[in-house]
Amino acid sequence: MSEIPELERTGPAEWRLSLPDWGRLDTVWERRQPFALWHVGEQALLFHWLDAAVDQGTEKVVLYISDRPGDVRKAVEKATLWPIEIEIVTVPSVAGLDCHDCINHLPRTPALQQEPDAGWGLIKYWHRLEQDWLASFTEETKSYGIYAAIGRSCEIAPDAKLNAPFWLGNHVSIGPGAVIGPGAVVEDGCIVAGNSRLERAHLAAHTYLGPETDLVDSIIHRNNLLNMKHEAYVRGLEGFVASSLQAKSSQSPQSQPPSLRDRLRALRLLWRWRARPQAKGDFSGIDGHSWPTLYSRAVEDRGPWLRLVVKGKLSLFGITPREAASIAELPEEWQSILRKAPLGAFSYADVMGSPEPGDMDEALHCVYHATTDEALCRQLFDNWLMEILGN
Repeated sequence: MSEIPELERTGPAEWRLSLPDWGRLDTVWERRQPFALWHVGEQALLFHWLDAAVDQGTEKVVLYISDRPGDVRKAVEKATLWPIEIEIVTVPSVAGLDCHDCINHLPRTPALQQEPDAGWGLIKYWHRLEQDWLASFTEETKSYGIYAAIGRSCEIAPDAKLNAPFWLGNHVSIGPGAVIGPGAVVEDGCIVAGNSRLERAHLAAHTYLGPETDLVDSIIHRNNLLNMKHEAYVRGLEGFVASSLQAKSSQSPQSQPPSLRDRLRALRLLWRWRARPQAKGDFSGIDGHSWPTLYSRAVEDRGPWLRLVVKGKLSLFGITPREAASIAELPEEWQSILRKAPLGAFSYADVMGSPEPGDMDEALHCVYHATTDEALCRQLFDNWLMEILGN
């Protein structure tokens, strides 16, 4: 919930609010949510109004809804942080209703005199709302410094720059040399790779933004880009630019047997590293199977796993086997992704130089591998392996 230093508990005991039916205006983005559930900064616009209701001493909020009331009802069912009664009333239209206000602007700001134009007009209006919220939030929390704008369990590279106003959600990773803000919102579970810049930009939850990417006056939602300056909507960005970090499927971790080519590669590596020590026992992996315990995570000590590749029991490339303790501190979404990801003797994290489970960088690379374009990761792996094999 937003921090509001001075509370004016002078609001009505029952606050009647309507939600605009703007589905007809959403002709470009075509979101599956009513406008009141669009995120403005840290949370949905509706939840900013619930914050205001608590702050002004309101005991009950009545929401009059004509646009997808089922979606609003589901969102309200999860709204357990607000100690108020919330009633939802479905109506054919909100026009002419006797309400205190309409949730089409931020609370404590002037009422909207005219609805935005359809298409890009609606998107730009929402973007202005978010920029206004960022400025207001930064002013309200200035005595706390930038830390008030950083969510839980974030990883920020020492040389990354955070320029207020901005907002980072929970479990966000900001890579080296990245520049965040002014005017940037990065929702929960995002990964911003190194040397990228976000200015007056919005990165939707669980999004990977690739390195060396400038995102200015733009939105990335899943792997789609909306550029407000040029009014351009680009669907299906390449995975190395941006991609969703949501799990792609619920396949079994061992659903992909190794190809004959990969088995031959495993044999070559076994011969090359034949003098290395063997496994020192077994451990129970997060998939419930028993796996050989390596002497180290160095690539030349993967012999016990390479033998499983030769036998067709483990892929050459995937997410390496790991114990439950190695993911216990990760966000639940990431844990779920890693538990379902196909396993392999080598991983994309090995390619990127982060082989140790339990290390946040390793987890980020594995989640990215499990949720992005497999062909891209595979090509990088093949190039890496060819360097090891020397051809």
